[in-house]
Amino acid sequence: MELNSTIIGLSGSSGSGKTLTCQKLVRALRAGGFQCCGFVSPAVFVGTDKTAIKVQWLENDTERLLMTPLTEESQLVVGRWQIHLDAFEWINRNLADLKGCQAFFCDEIGPLEVVQGKGWIKALEIVDERKYELNVITFRPSLRDYFRQRFPDLVVYDLDNQGDDEKAIRDVINLFGIG
Repeated sequence: MELNSTIIGLSGSSGSGKTLTCQKLVRALRAGGFQCCGFVSPAVFVGTDKTAIKVQWLENDTERLLMTPLTEESQLVVGRWQIHLDAFEWINRNLADLKGCQAFFCDEIGPLEVVQGKGWIKALEIVDERKYELNVITFRPSLRDYFRQRFPDLVVYDLDNQGDDEKAIRDVINLFGIG
């Protein structure tokens, strides 16, 4: 376990900017010469309609389709979305082969992992190991107590509060002496 490892939680409801804040953090860290690894899950929009969710592997910025709207054939479902299991398998393979980096991102951990023990379980294990200087996880407010209990030193930014996204970015920039 690395003693100088920081865990940041970005908590917020759907559309609060968790993924966007992760993407801004990745850009700021990369601009400061830091290597980022893990994944983010950006939404795909057509106009103002969310039509899909992708998952992006940060080591090489490749993407896969993660969720699309439900169909009659949907097997694994979260809300109005069907989950593409091959994307979870792809990320889990990448997590098993993860190279060293300074900042690990896991966007987003939800009931699939916490309640059902499926999805990106390996990502939680990686954060448990504390081998990266910075660990960023995103989650919904309903899981805040779970994450505070699992990671007692977790620093949580509530992105449903105006300005917490920018505060998180400033704090990380200051933590790493970027800028």
